[in-house]
Amino acid sequence: MSEVSDARRTVFEELVTGTKILINEGIMDVFGHISARDPEDPNYFFLAQKLAPAVITVDDMQRFNLEGETTDNRPSYLERYIHSEIYKARPDVQCVLHTHSPAVLPYCFVDEPLRPVTHMGAFLGERVPVYEIRDKQGDETDLFGNSPAVCAEIAESLGDQPVVLMARHGVVNVGSSVRQVVFRAFYLEQEAAAHTAGLRIGTIKYLSAGELKAAGNLVGAQINRGWDHWSERLRQKGLL
Repeated sequence: MSEVSDARRTVFEELVTGTKILINEGIMDVFGHISARDPEDPNYFFLAQKLAPAVITVDDMQRFNLEGETTDNRPSYLERYIHSEIYKARPDVQCVLHTHSPAVLPYCFVDEPLRPVTHMGAFLGERVPVYEIRDKQGDETDLFGNSPAVCAEIAESLGDQPVVLMARHGVVNVGSSVRQVVFRAFYLEQEAAAHTAGLRIGTIKYLSAGELKAAGNLVGAQINRGWDHWSERLRQKGLL
């Protein structure tokens, strides 16, 4: 990784560590991927070449423009346009994650909206939006996000929120840093599991507007604690 600045190297290392955390915590499967905006030029972002997530290293990072194109001739993920269109639409976003987070997946195909049920999910707001590909693309698609047009619609459905679900497909998380997105992805998975359990038990008392704001601010300050904890779990297993 010669001639890579310290700022970019830090991003590459966090993308690799974040990927390992998400795999180890059961959130990312073989088809997930995480990217980060170039800290030296907001018109570009970094995403690993098309590989199984568990084998990705800092040397696998590719640099893309906001059209999702790169001069790197190694294979690229087909869903890279999810990342490019969100970066294009959301200048505030510094990291984008696409997964098929297990406990969240059911909310991609039922009519029950995913809502936060504890303080750890307050960052989600009132409810998680869902991108319904059938609305504009019809009911004969492959449910994939491999074209700029479809991914622009995903970005539109995301709006100013931290998460959007892709109907019958998966999850997209965004945030201001790799660490924040990993933190949110972990607690999104927990909130989905808790929400499902609560629906089975009885009537859920959802967070109030005031609780969403206050709890979101409180928990959002604890991101590094989560990162340190999950990184240490990797070290204990010899994975980092």
